[in-house]
Amino acid sequence: MLNKTVQNFINLIKKSDLKNYYVGEKLSRIKVDSFASKIAFIYEKIRNAIDYKEEHLLRKNAIDRVLWRRLNLKFSTDNIGNSLIKELIRAGYLENNLIPASKSEEVESIINKYIQIIELGSIKRRTTAGVKMFKWLVSICACEVEEALAPPLESKALVEFAYFSIGKEVKIIDKKLSDKEKQLQILIALNRSLVKSDKAMLNYYVWKYYNPNWRNATKNDVMQVAKKINTLKKVINEQLTYYLSERLLRVFRKYAVVFQVMKEIIIKHPKEAEAIFNNPEDLEFHVRTTCEKMYKKAKTKLRRSIFRVIIYIFLTKMLLVLLLELPYEKYVAESVIMLPLIVNAVFPPFLMFLIGLFIWVPSKKNTKRINYVAQVLVNKGQLKSTEGVGGVVKRSPFNSAVFIILYLILFSLSFGGILMVLSKLQFTWVSMVIFLLFLSLVSFFGIKLRMGVRELVIIDKKENIFASLLNLISLPFLRAGYWLSVKFQKINLLVFFFDFIIEAPFKIFIEVIEDWIAYLKEKKEEIYNQQQE
Repeated sequence: MLNKTVQNFINLIKKSDLKNYYVGEKLSRIKVDSFASKIAFIYEKIRNAIDYKEEHLLRKNAIDRVLWRRLNLKFSTDNIGNSLIKELIRAGYLENNLIPASKSEEVESIINKYIQIIELGSIKRRTTAGVKMFKWLVSICACEVEEALAPPLESKALVEFAYFSIGKEVKIIDKKLSDKEKQLQILIALNRSLVKSDKAMLNYYVWKYYNPNWRNATKNDVMQVAKKINTLKKVINEQLTYYLSERLLRVFRKYAVVFQVMKEIIIKHPKEAEAIFNNPEDLEFHVRTTCEKMYKKAKTKLRRSIFRVIIYIFLTKMLLVLLLELPYEKYVAESVIMLPLIVNAVFPPFLMFLIGLFIWVPSKKNTKRINYVAQVLVNKGQLKSTEGVGGVVKRSPFNSAVFIILYLILFSLSFGGILMVLSKLQFTWVSMVIFLLFLSLVSFFGIKLRMGVRELVIIDKKENIFASLLNLISLPFLRAGYWLSVKFQKINLLVFFFDFIIEAPFKIFIEVIEDWIAYLKEKKEEIYNQQQE
């Protein structure tokens, strides 16, 4: 007999399929033309290639882009629900002829709430603070719209199961935090580790915590939120920047793969799930086969991600070569040396490819450990290995100063050594900057891809001396790469070109094509009907 926690998890996962959620033969559904969809789908693939983001964030980001574009062009929600849903279907983010037509009004209602906040809160988009607040609200609105169109039942089931089976066992040692806030911090960490929520999704999650009736908010509720919007944003940010959040994330990330494996077993065998979980031998078999499939899928995803990163790096690199490196070499240095140009063009993609080759997938030992934890969860409903998360170790001012100096020395040696080699190869200072820039970005993307595979690992792997030394040397590049990736999101010229120059007229063009095809079909039907008469 399964315990209540596991049984509830199984029931929720069974209901998580979007097709089951939108079941109903008499529903009027939103449909788009297949020809227009193919063109839009190709565009979306190209757009995503120049702005690397994890796959589970693409739909939410697409909604964000559509809202940002439409609300900037016309600050109104007239027919925005239907047109937004159609854009998502054409781009392949939602299935064609699945979403009920009634969802158009619901989406418009959601967007209207945020427009009212902007108007009632006197948020002026002409000011820097106003633009930031507008972007913040649009990103939260995008999360709510996605939740309305594709309810995250699977994510909720995972977080709920993980909270009751392990989350409640973790103790946060902080007297300043109330019990409710401690619970919130655990739930935030679970969303980060299991759902891989980004900043916008976490903002929305905490937003709902402080506004529990937001989904069905009245005009008065919206007015109250608008009055305290600046305070609300500050409080949400404080919760998301809690000083123990990274420690909590590490605690839960270790067990994330177990919950993912159990979820996959239920999705694959919905009718037999209870029987499988009740039989230890059957469960062990399905855990093993599921892990093997997940490892293979991780390899495929890794190759696809590496390809996307290489394309992103190559396109961005070519843009910098054409705008900066080549003009500088030709008109300032007055000589074009081919070696630096070739190295800068070839080395970053090659390094990314090389990093991908050395990312290892988990072993059978890892699978055995996953099975052990899964068996414990099924039999007992929770893990009893209680962990406490307390304050960080406070270092003396002297120790802190010494560590900062050592870190700066490491930083100088790493970058200085590279610069010496590049100087010998006759790199100009522009070529050197571009080389270091992309070396840092590739290092950062490499570690992100590695972390994606590490999420499948539950056992601790001991690093050898060579790996430890390599991590030490690469640390400055990783830090620089992280900083650059954040900045690149704000100044990516290719993304700006696509989003503000191409996308708006292109999407209008797609709508015109679809309307034209619909018009031709109507005329064809008229002729057919006349013949029947």
